[in-house]
Order: sequence, then structure tokens, then C-alpha cells
Amino acid sequence: MSIKHKGLRTNRFSREPKERIFAEAWEAENKRSARYDLLDWLLAENPNQPLGEVTQRDATVAATVIQWLGSSVGQCFLRDVNEKIKNEIKGE
Repeated sequence: MSIKHKGLRTNRFSREPKERIFAEAWEAENKRSARYDLLDWLLAENPNQPLGEVTQRDATVAATVIQWLGSSVGQCFLRDVNEKIKNEIKGE
């Protein structure tokens, strides 16, 4: 069985284009390698040598979180985190 990198709320895409864009980018990123997906590398016990440990549940959870980043709440989260990063780099 091939792992699918789709979130739980794809029905929101028609009214939430940012969520769709985030989800599509995540799915595309996970198709770049013929052997292992990006998520395989991120979750591998040995990050230098993934063994395909990712489950469908892992992929669904990750895709749902990535899609959420495109939501209005997720966008606020990203804005707040980026502001904290900027302030920390400035030394504030």
C-alpha cells in the first residue's frame, strides 16, 4: 500500500485556498523522491537511513497539521512564531 499524504479536512479546499495550497505543497514535497518520502526522512529512527517506518496514520496527521497552517488560525500561529523569531534574532 502506498502512503497518501492527505489531511482529514480536504473538503475545506474550495472555500479555504491557503489550506489547499499548503496541502498541495506538502503532497508534492513528499513525491520528490522515488524511494522515500520527506516524512520518511523526518520520522526515521536513523535520519540518515529511513526504512519506511511511516504509517498511514503518521502521514495523515502530518498532512492535517500542514493543511492547518494554511487556515486563518494556522496563519496567525505562523505570524506569531515568525515575530518571535525576528525579535529573538534582533536580541529583544
